[in-house]
Amino acid sequence: MTNEVEIRRGPEDGRYVLMVDDSQFHLLRRAVVVFSYQEESAVVRALVTGADDAVPALARPLQLDASYDDVVPGPVELTFAQLHAVYGILTSLPTVDWAEEEFVERVGDFRETVLRTASLLRSGLLGSGLPV
Repeated sequence: MTNEVEIRRGPEDGRYVLMVDDSQFHLLRRAVVVFSYQEESAVVRALVTGADDAVPALARPLQLDASYDDVVPGPVELTFAQLHAVYGILTSLPTVDWAEEEFVERVGDFRETVLRTASLLRSGLLGSGLPV
């Protein structure tokens, strides 16, 4: 996993392109999948992601409908609302009351790695100079 995430302006106005490596892409994808399966409360989903319907909007950019073997990691193009949802998931998932072993089994990485990825998104957005 690289130590940064570069964020660029997307080809469509109002979109951001996250330049992520393969491990970062898969971590983003796994975190969204785990969150969507474990969080049943619409209120909590909206609190974390900004809108209750944010996770379905991530299906295409994170290839959530594809099997793991068919996923092609690479840059991820998101709206600001989708970026907010991913960031919210990454920052809230480590607070779920699971033992560390269970967390790693479900998410595929340690809590610290998930939080570090959220931090990389934040610093990537700050470094991009792009408006919201």
